[in-house]
Amino acid sequence: MTAPSSAPCPATGPPSSGSGSATWTAQTIRRRVYKSVQALEADIRAWLKNWNQNPKPFAWTETAEEILDSLAKYIAKISGAEH
Repeated sequence: MTAPSSAPCPATGPPSSGSGSATWTAQTIRRRVYKSVQALEADIRAWLKNWNQNPKPFAWTETAEEILDSLAKYIAKISGAEH
């Protein structure tokens, strides 16, 4: 777990171009521990600003049928699991 920090998360991520920087920043936001809602909101807004400056469309790599089949298999697998 990441140590608590009051310092703002970098909005641009490591030196790179394209969506890799935005993905890195999104992962950083998820892994941080925030002391306030305002700090989290500031990092999310910075991520959105960065993403909107260079948006990339999402490209599906599977058909809807393949995704639904995979989901059905996963649900069948976990529904019988013992807790």
